[in-house]
Amino acid sequence: MTSEFVAGVLIAWTATHLGLSLFFALAYSLARKKEYLLFSALCAALCVLTAGVATDHLSSTIEARRIADLVIYTGAILAAATNAHFAYALAYPGRRGRFTHWVYAVTAAFLIVNFSGGFWREGSYHVVSGRAFGIVTRHAIGEPSAFALAFFVIGGIETFAAFAFLVQAFRSGRREVLSSLVGAGLAIPAMFNDVGIATGMLKDTFPALPHVFLVYAFGVAGSLLWRYRLAAGELEATATSLRQRTEELRHSYAELRELQSELVMKKQLAAVGELAAAIAHEVRNPLAVIVNAVAGLRRAGISDEDRSMLLGIVEEEAGRLNRLVTDLLRFARPVSVKRSPVALLELANRCRMNASESFDVRVSIDDDPRVQTVDVDPNLFRVVFDNLVSNACQSMGTSGVVEIRIGRGDLGQVPAVRIQIRDSGHGMEPQVLERALDPFFTTRPSGTGLGLPIVQRIIEAHGGELSLDSDEGEGTTVTLLVPMRAEALTETSVPPSPAGPA
Repeated sequence: MTSEFVAGVLIAWTATHLGLSLFFALAYSLARKKEYLLFSALCAALCVLTAGVATDHLSSTIEARRIADLVIYTGAILAAATNAHFAYALAYPGRRGRFTHWVYAVTAAFLIVNFSGGFWREGSYHVVSGRAFGIVTRHAIGEPSAFALAFFVIGGIETFAAFAFLVQAFRSGRREVLSSLVGAGLAIPAMFNDVGIATGMLKDTFPALPHVFLVYAFGVAGSLLWRYRLAAGELEATATSLRQRTEELRHSYAELRELQSELVMKKQLAAVGELAAAIAHEVRNPLAVIVNAVAGLRRAGISDEDRSMLLGIVEEEAGRLNRLVTDLLRFARPVSVKRSPVALLELANRCRMNASESFDVRVSIDDDPRVQTVDVDPNLFRVVFDNLVSNACQSMGTSGVVEIRIGRGDLGQVPAVRIQIRDSGHGMEPQVLERALDPFFTTRPSGTGLGLPIVQRIIEAHGGELSLDSDEGEGTTVTLLVPMRAEALTETSVPPSPAGPA
C-alpha cells in the first residue's frame, strides 16, 4: 500500500461525506428538522477535514503540506463544534442549547487564528516520517502555539460532551442513538491519536479521524433513520387509533341521530296535543254561545227583537270561528317567501287609508332610497302591516295615534330596514308582554291570539327579527328588522311550527 492508495481511499471518503451532507440538506429543506441541518453541516466539515488529509498524503513540498494542514484544521474546528451541537439536538430534541452561542463564538476565533497561521510557531514547521501497517508516512508538523493547544483541549471537551449527550439520551430510553453512540465512542481514541501526530508525540501511525468519522457519520444516519421509523410507527398507531375513534364516533352519531329523531317526534306529538287542546278551547266558547243562541231561537213565542239579537250573536260567533280558522291555517301553513321590490311607504299608507277615521295613523320614512324599497314578499308584508296596525288600534279602544316609522337599522353585520309601529294605548303588563308572542294567548275577548305569532314567522322567514317594547300607560312599540336586500330573489320556505313561532 502506498500513500497514493490511502489518498484515493480518503478522496472516496470525502465524496461520501459530501453526498451525506447534500442528502441531509435536502431532507432539512423538506422536513425542517434541526438535527438534519446540523448533521448536514457536520458532514460538510468532515468533508473538508478528509479532503485536507488526502491532500497532505499527495503533497511533496512543505508549503503544500502547510496548506493541507490549514484545510485539515479548518474542518476539525468546524467538526468539533457542529458535532457537539448536533449530539445535543439529537439527544434533546426541541430544547434550545444556550451554550451553542459561546461554542460558535470560540469556533470563529479559532478559524481566524488558523487562517492567520497562528496555530504553529514561526519557523518550526518540518517534515517527519513514520511507518504504519507497512506504509511509510510523511507529514509536516510544527510546534503548536497556545492557540493550537487551546483548540486541542476545547475540541477534546466538545468531543467528550457529544459522547456524554448521547450516553444520557441512551440511558433515558432513546435506543435509536445507539449507532451514533458507538461512532462517538470510536472518535475519542481517534482524536487522541491525531493530536499525538499533530504535536509530534506519535510517529508510527496515520490520521484516524477521517476513517472513524465515516463510521460515525453512518452511525448517525442510522440513528436518524431509526428515529424516522419510530416516528412513522407512532404515526401509524395514531392513525389506527383515529380510525377506530372515527368509527366509534360514526356509530355514536348514528345512534344520536336515531335518538334525536325519536325526541323530535315526541316533541311534535306533544306540540300537536298542546295545539289541539288550545284549538278545542278556542272553538268551544263560540260553539257554546251559538248552541245557546239556537236554543233560544227555538223557544215558542220569541219576540222579533230577541230573535234579531240572537241571530246577531250567532253571526258574530260564526265570524269569530271563521277568523280563528283563517288565522290557524295561515299560522300552520309553511311560510313561502316570494321576494320582489316593495315600496314600504305605499304599504304603510294603505294601512292608514284602511284604518277607522277615529284613529290617526302617522307615517314617516327616512330620505334614503335603500330603506324606501326592500326585497320582501308583498302579500305577506300586507298581512304584517294589517295585523300590527289592527292590534295597535284595538289596544287604544275608540281612538288614538298610531305611528309608523321606517328607517335604517342593523341586523348583526347585515344592513337592515327598521320598521317601528307604536300606539298610544295603555301598554302591557310585564307578564302579558312576556307571553305576547305565544300562540292563542290574547287579552281580548274576540281575539284569536295568532296575530303576533303569524307576524313573527313571516319576519323570520325573511331573515329578520321582531321585538316588543311596552310600558304600562305609555303604549306599545313593535320593532321589525328586515335585511335591505336578499342575496338572491329565490323562493324560500319555512316549515310550520305547531307549538309556536319558529
